[in-house]
Amino acid sequence: MENFCPNCQRNTQQTFKQRKDEIVVRGESIPVVREIFYCKSCGEEYENPAADADPMVQAQRVYRERKGMLQPRELIGFRKSLGLTQKEWSGLLGIGNATLIRYENGALQSDAHDRMIRLCMQPKNLLKCLNEIKQAYAPERLAQLIMKLEQMDQDGPDLLAAAVKQFASYSADIFSGQKSFDVEKLFEVMKYFCFKDHIPRTKLIKLLFYADFSHFKDHRVSITGMRYARGDHGPLPEKFATWLSVLCEWRKEIQVQEQDNGDFVGEVYFTTAYDWTGFSAAELATLATVKDKFQELSAKQFREVALKEAALQLTHSGEWISYALAKDVRV
Repeated sequence: MENFCPNCQRNTQQTFKQRKDEIVVRGESIPVVREIFYCKSCGEEYENPAADADPMVQAQRVYRERKGMLQPRELIGFRKSLGLTQKEWSGLLGIGNATLIRYENGALQSDAHDRMIRLCMQPKNLLKCLNEIKQAYAPERLAQLIMKLEQMDQDGPDLLAAAVKQFASYSADIFSGQKSFDVEKLFEVMKYFCFKDHIPRTKLIKLLFYADFSHFKDHRVSITGMRYARGDHGPLPEKFATWLSVLCEWRKEIQVQEQDNGDFVGEVYFTTAYDWTGFSAAELATLATVKDKFQELSAKQFREVALKEAALQLTHSGEWISYALAKDVRV
């Protein structure tokens, strides 16, 4: 492959490889994947300069996932949903603007700041903060912000957040792949597998299982934090029907249609877009590997393959499947 070499200062022929490593974040060892380019011209190696390929960024993202902390995209998304500038948002939070910018750019926030930001993301609490420093805003801007926050408060709790709290508020453990459940990550994984394809429900379920367990096998953390029970026909993601219904009926980000191809008669799912920016390089590699390996299998063939997995055979019907059994998953 041809790529720009920072040492040669020109495009050269290079090889690419991935190297597994460990980075310690606040006392915890986090597995990461370093993306290395080797220049055949000068013989030098250098790491992929892309921001999302930075090993420390990867490690901090995984650390947040393990601890259930806010990710940068969530911080930015909430601020923009209110139309707040970074300066306005930092003022409301009582956090220095430079600190907030670092957090939005990927720096790991403190536990205290994470808890405070979460509290301020509740409309009632943010209204109190706004009233305490209302003199800092022009009257028109103040009225605009109050109107938005009051509307958010009147709309009541977010239905998706309420569903996650009710059905998936479990802590990270061996049955969730050492990660708290991330419903938005789950949605993007589902959309990834349905992207420009027509996937039967039973096949989508197994693709999710292999993605999570394969990633845990290589990196000791799942992608979505999903728990899977042992069913008669394979793994069963917890409350899968609920999450699928949100994507299809509420958000309308996945379409459904009937299909009869001889081997399968029933509903298939497909989409025309997914957001890959929230995935690490390692997660994208796992998803691509799983999709490529099982893409050509029919739903029936995939069922037979899954039932042969040790993770299924060593788990009784109805029990949660331990990610400790991921070491034998065949991907």
